[in-house]
Amino acid sequence: MVNDGPMSGSAIGRRGVLVGIIGSLLTACGLGGSSDVTAVQDALRVAVEALPEHLDGKVQFQDSTSAGTTISGVLVLAGRDRAQIEQSLLTVLETVSDTYDQQPGVRTAFVRLEAHREGDRGTRVMTADVVSPSSGANASTEDLAAHFAG
Repeated sequence: MVNDGPMSGSAIGRRGVLVGIIGSLLTACGLGGSSDVTAVQDALRVAVEALPEHLDGKVQFQDSTSAGTTISGVLVLAGRDRAQIEQSLLTVLETVSDTYDQQPGVRTAFVRLEAHREGDRGTRVMTADVVSPSSGANASTEDLAAHFAG
């Protein structure tokens, strides 16, 4: 490499623009930056709480380099027995999958939602009970997308 001395202002400007373009492309591909946690969480909550199956509870979204990316929550869903709670949870998970896919800058997240019927915390249905994880104990947003694609 040839060192021609200090960089000119225009060379610095071109380099800055190039770095910005590369950063934007990486973010668009999901490889750089991170999601807007508040916006993603709000979108997930609004979508889930609008469902007739949802009676109570909140969806939480976390995206951090140290703790990873997770969608979690304990929800009270409509249903009289385990089979109906499972069906309600599947509806919630499909909504979560569709809503999450529409959010900019998100990366694959683990999905750890727990559902039960009103007044019965003993009948718990977990995400992994209705959508099989491709690996490990927890389903991911990719698992949800694959499950609901067909």
